[in-house]
Amino acid sequence: MARTSESMLELPSDRLCPVGQVARYLSLSRSKVYQMMDAGELPYVKLGKSRRVRWEDVLQLVARNTVARGYEEGQP
Repeated sequence: MARTSESMLELPSDRLCPVGQVARYLSLSRSKVYQMMDAGELPYVKLGKSRRVRWEDVLQLVARNTVARGYEEGQP
């Protein structure tokens, strides 16, 4: 059963999430999430051949990439 993005916000910050869940939350492809991990934009934990992402790191990624209204248009 898939979780809604609202219920995902309630996850403990130390929860390790699979790449597919992170991709669904960010509305990105799994390959894009892997690219972000490989580029160092998104920290991950490697367990065997699997990668997991701390939920807190997903929220920090969103915060770092949030553009304030007007800022993108060159407004102070």
